[in-house]
Amino acid sequence: MLREYPEVVQAVFLHVVSSDPPSSFPPSGLFIPPPKLVNGRPVVFFRTYVGAAAKATQLGLMEPDGLMRVVEEAEKNLQAKGVPEGNSKWVDLERDVDEAYRTLGEMY
Repeated sequence: MLREYPEVVQAVFLHVVSSDPPSSFPPSGLFIPPPKLVNGRPVVFFRTYVGAAAKATQLGLMEPDGLMRVVEEAEKNLQAKGVPEGNSKWVDLERDVDEAYRTLGEMY
């Protein structure tokens, strides 16, 4: 798609998933490949919606207030589901929330 029709695609977002059990992940969470360009368009990898939103904001595809709404909803969602702190979902989310706040800090 990016090779043949780059004019209709602004970016590609790929969700990083694993068939390995979360207990096998390193303490910092599952490895996320660095972004790359294909035919001048970014291909970015994400683990959580917050990570995707942070990258979209960095690329100018999402407004900062939208990023903050995604952060708030993601945190509420894990709390509402009763996911215990220390769970790999929280580790991934906390890493991406840190990236979201760094992104916002660089904008203001």
